Formats: sequence, C-alpha cells, structure tokens
Amino acid sequence: MKSLNLTNYGLIFIGETHGFIEDFNKQKEIIEIVNPDLILSEQMQDLKLNSKYQMISILKQNNLSDMVELKEVKKLIRLCMKKSIKIRGIDFKNFGLTKRLKGIIKEGIEPTKEDIAKFEIIAKKREHRHLKIIEQNLKKTKKPIIVLLGSWHLRDDSLLMKKLKNYIVIYPCIKKGEVLIEPPKHKRPIKYCYKIKK
Repeated sequence: MKSLNLTNYGLIFIGETHGFIEDFNKQKEIIEIVNPDLILSEQMQDLKLNSKYQMISILKQNNLSDMVELKEVKKLIRLCMKKSIKIRGIDFKNFGLTKRLKGIIKEGIEPTKEDIAKFEIIAKKREHRHLKIIEQNLKKTKKPIIVLLGSWHLRDDSLLMKKLKNYIVIYPCIKKGEVLIEPPKHKRPIKYCYKIKK
C-alpha cells in the first residue's frame, strides 16, 4: 500500500469480512492516510452520521438494527468522531431482509429454494442502492470517498465494479489474489490485495 498514492482515486473500496478477521485495522490504516470528508458504509445501513452529537447518540445504543450490533462499528464511529469525518450508510435497514430471512441468517435455519430466490432479489436491490448513493455522494466532495463493503459486493462481475470508474479496491485475499469471503482455513496473517480501474 505504501507505494500507492490513494488520493489519486475518487473511490477507495475496502472489502469487509463482517467478522471473519479484524476488518477495522485495515480501515483505520487507510482512513489515516486519506483523511476523507466522508465514509460510506454497508454496515451503517440507512443511517447518516453528520455530527459529533449524532455519533455520541448512536454509541449509547446496543444495536444499530436486528442485523448489526454496535460493537461491529463502534471503533469506526469513534475514529470518525475524533477526525470529524461524516459516515453515511448505503444500504437498507436490516439489509432489506424480511423477518424470515433475518431468522435464516441469525439462527442458521436451512433456506428453501423460495428463500434463496428472495435473497437474490434483495441482493440486486441492495447493489442498486449502493450504486445510487455512491454516485450521489461523488459530487459532494473533492477528496476520495472511502466505501466499506462486504468483499462479496466487490467481485469483478458486480454492478459496482462494472458501472463505476476511477477506483481502487483493497480487499482481504487468499491464494492467487482470490477474495476472502468465508473464514480462512489457516491461521497465517491475512494479506490484502488490490485492483484498480481508471
């Protein structure tokens, strides 16, 4: 990362594992290099934190929603509060999931074919929302925008990767630069890889 000038890109995507590894360490490293005005985050769902007061209020809660516990984003919020960086969620509350679909994820219920089809429909709606909010916010700052998203959303054939340009994607990877999208089978330190689109 040291040889890269991250300020050359309008968008800096950082892939998240949602808990497989300590995602915050890499996020903090890049936030401190870039010092952005704005961070867009999947985990923050539909929230907008534009002030220290709003961040303090959120930090008093236990959960952001049924799907995200505060502890998953607490370090990010504290860092942004310290550095006066705004945070904007780019997703739906509870990621747009119905009560049944939330139960499948949280309780490990075996999904039916119908459930899987519903997950796929929601995933497409979510990707369109991500794209819309990213495009809206590109016009609001001259500094690079850091976008925190699950690594699955950053695969080469995703809507974001195809529609957007002038970005760098920094993601946890395994052999041959493959994106890490499930818990690693080894205990070696996780590497980060990157890809660029002008």
